[in-house]
Amino acid sequence: MFLSDNIISINDNNFLENIKGKKPLFISVISNIETTKYLPISGVNRKVIEYTPAADMELVILGRSISLPSPPVDTTMCPSPATITRANVYLKDIPVLTVDAGAEIKPKIPTSTYIPVDRKPTGDISKGLAMENSKKLFETGRKIGKKLVVERDFQVAVIGECVPGGTTSALGVLLGLGYDAEDKVSSGSVKNPKELKLKVVEEGLKRAKSQDVFDILNAVGDKMMPVVAGMVFSLVKCKRYVILGGGTQMASVLAVIKEIDRKYVKEEVLDSGYISIGTTEFLLRDRNSDIKGLIKEIECNIPLYASRFYYERSKIEGLKAYCRGAVKEGVGAGGISVYSYTNGLSPDNIREYVEKNYWEWYKSKSSD
Repeated sequence: MFLSDNIISINDNNFLENIKGKKPLFISVISNIETTKYLPISGVNRKVIEYTPAADMELVILGRSISLPSPPVDTTMCPSPATITRANVYLKDIPVLTVDAGAEIKPKIPTSTYIPVDRKPTGDISKGLAMENSKKLFETGRKIGKKLVVERDFQVAVIGECVPGGTTSALGVLLGLGYDAEDKVSSGSVKNPKELKLKVVEEGLKRAKSQDVFDILNAVGDKMMPVVAGMVFSLVKCKRYVILGGGTQMASVLAVIKEIDRKYVKEEVLDSGYISIGTTEFLLRDRNSDIKGLIKEIECNIPLYASRFYYERSKIEGLKAYCRGAVKEGVGAGGISVYSYTNGLSPDNIREYVEKNYWEWYKSKSSD
């Protein structure tokens, strides 16, 4: 493990050097999960959970949330990681696309930044009814990746996600594919509700038609996973560098990619040198999860990076909450910061931007 001032780097393989000076594109794939409506498997405040993907992407693209009076907060009032992502795209002028794989509320953003894929949210994973169309969603993801290469000028794709409850679907998919993931998957909550999440996915997995990767996804996955997997295959084939921006949810995407590659596609994308995972220091240091262990178990020789933010230096309690285990990661915050730090931005730049805009974003909360 190599520790720099800004990026914790594990198994670098010269990836960071390869993305220096290359044009980026940030893509966030969003979805909601029906199970979160009645079970507290997500750290997102349940009062706003159905609005969270839309409000997050409005903030990233427009600099303000429209679907909610202020950007989403968790149950401890810690601000959305979309605030970090917004800082990056604004300060580095990074183009943004939202891929809608089943958001309950559709984001109010320009059509030029929006790609609709599936209007229906991910279903109830506790009943094994996450989706019926994971193979189709994978193929759609492949088509999107090919189209982006033709229509957009970029060499690095940072792919994030916003799926409240997505660590539970990640757990389900990893367990369904045979990985020892029970104590390794993270949570957006300070206290990871491991027992509840395990119960939910064990019930859902009982209803999986088989152990095939697409049947596992249909039972307990979320719609972000096959879409991102499909995009990755196409982007790597076209020699675009990919940073999967996220934590253990993106580890589950790696497992899906490996299984699809092994059984269906046979392109060996995980050995290409074009893929990495970018997360945050908060998730990498989470004692209740183990992203390093998951990647090692998946046996993919890809780099893992964690962006540092030095939020312990902030005067804003909401930001300090990250250091106490709140939220940790989301909306590609860690991955896009890895790109930006490699290309000249600093943690101070990010923190100062978020602090400067914090009270404007959350003025409705401060007056409550």
